Amino acid sequence: GLISTIQMGTLELHIWGSHVPTEEQPDRLVFDLDPDEGLGFPAVIAATLDLRARLKARGLESWPMLSGGKGVHVIVPIAPEHDWATVKSWCHDFARAAAAEQPDRYTATLAKKARTGRIFIDYLRNGRGATAIAPYSTRAREGAPVAAPVSWKELPSITTGAMLHVEHAADLVKRAKSAALKGWARSTQRLPVS
Repeated sequence: GLISTIQMGTLELHIWGSHVPTEEQPDRLVFDLDPDEGLGFPAVIAATLDLRARLKARGLESWPMLSGGKGVHVIVPIAPEHDWATVKSWCHDFARAAAAEQPDRYTATLAKKARTGRIFIDYLRNGRGATAIAPYSTRAREGAPVAAPVSWKELPSITTGAMLHVEHAADLVKRAKSAALKGWARSTQRLPVS
């Protein structure tokens, strides 16, 4: 399948939040932090760290991934126990709560005008049929940036969500095998649905 996509000239690979054996029960959440044009990357990093703390307060570990664009995806692996509607509803509630607590910083509303000066917490990637960029996928953007997993330790020193590019392929392979990314986004934690 991967070779076929290469033969077709595919640049971006987007994936569902579930695997084939349990395709109706998601096993990963994605929160795409999408900043307004006027916000710099330091604001995105601060928001990513804040989301990590908010998830941790709910008993969930998360992992950051550079989107290959202007944002960061916060990935939360979960045990495949709930249906799509339950998972999307949980993610929507989570994003709305963050926006309600800090309305000057976040929005959970898709409309561009609602993002002015804020970061959209895109929870919509958690619905059935919705997709998110796959780790290590190239992006169809100038310079062919790559969506790249990163560690929490290195995140504060990163200056852009499009830091790594196709020309860094050897470095990306080395990074994938590094101790810093060992176990990245691997967990069987349970979504706290009451």
